[in-house]
Amino acid sequence: HRHFHERIEQEIARGSRFGTMFSLIILDIDLFKAYNDIYGHLAGDEVLRRIGGYIDNSIRNIDLAFRYGGEEFTIILPETRLEDAYKVADRIRKTIETQTSSRTMPITVSQGIANWPIDGVMKEEIIACADAALYRAKQAGRNRTYLSSDVAKPETPFIGEELEARPRASSIIYALAATVDAKDHYTYGHSRKVSDYSVAIAEALSLPQDRIGTIRAAGLLHDIGKIGILDSILSKKGPLTDEEWEPIKAHPKLGVEILRHVIDLVSCLPAILHHHECYDGSGYPSGLEGNNIPLEARILSIVDAYDAMTSPRPYREQISSQQAINELKRCAGTQFDSELVDIFCKIIQVIPSKSLETK
Repeated sequence: HRHFHERIEQEIARGSRFGTMFSLIILDIDLFKAYNDIYGHLAGDEVLRRIGGYIDNSIRNIDLAFRYGGEEFTIILPETRLEDAYKVADRIRKTIETQTSSRTMPITVSQGIANWPIDGVMKEEIIACADAALYRAKQAGRNRTYLSSDVAKPETPFIGEELEARPRASSIIYALAATVDAKDHYTYGHSRKVSDYSVAIAEALSLPQDRIGTIRAAGLLHDIGKIGILDSILSKKGPLTDEEWEPIKAHPKLGVEILRHVIDLVSCLPAILHHHECYDGSGYPSGLEGNNIPLEARILSIVDAYDAMTSPRPYREQISSQQAINELKRCAGTQFDSELVDIFCKIIQVIPSKSLETK
């Protein structure tokens, strides 16, 4: 049990560093207590050993299987998507059913599968999602495999309180933002600056405090989806290929997939998903246009571009604040909301960037 927790933490650390993913299977033997009661614990122990053997024979050398306690097993599948993990899990399920079908009381198993980072970035979240899928498989009649995506998610309301005032949400926000910053030293501090600049615009617009809190959190987390991008792409000095652009363009959606399970952060999702939309409809991921783009996303788009231009990047040199302002104005009405560009340019000329950074 302890060894399992150590290895899943290692896999999370590896995924955060190299931009890989993994899937987790939790397997539970159906009606195992009844089997023990009828045939005795020695027979039950033999079943556990045989199932362990079936699992070992069904997985790759890089996969890791563990006895999780009682009648449960866990399997970590490195670099494996949910749909591929399902194929492995269902192969195990069918093997166990087939090999024990001649018994008076055949053995079957139920399984739940989750994926890092799709179902969360913390160990507890991944285990909980796989466990919820397993519970759903049991409810559905046992002897089946369910994905985390098969579990109905409850509708979550818009969070009306300022997120920074909520200790649990605040700790999650800063931990996730630190994960992104640690991944790419070129963008260290970028999330904090985007958050501060965005709040300055929100305050200039006299937005209510709960909305300002949402913008503050969204600024910190807007690039969380980049944990799924290879370091070699993020730090590449030359232009990206079409293939390399694909994960870059996918990072807003991945960010939403990661955060949508955290109820305290659900109000941030529209801003994170759409912060690369363009005012003329030429952006991604949805090609939204004009005021159809959420206000929070239009704000993030401007300050994200400004900080990127005025900070060093592996693929180009940084430019001055005035040059960046000129570029924002040039792209106003096409890439950016003209009114918000005007507001930001006034703010940045009045308040030096260093004072924002030290807020």
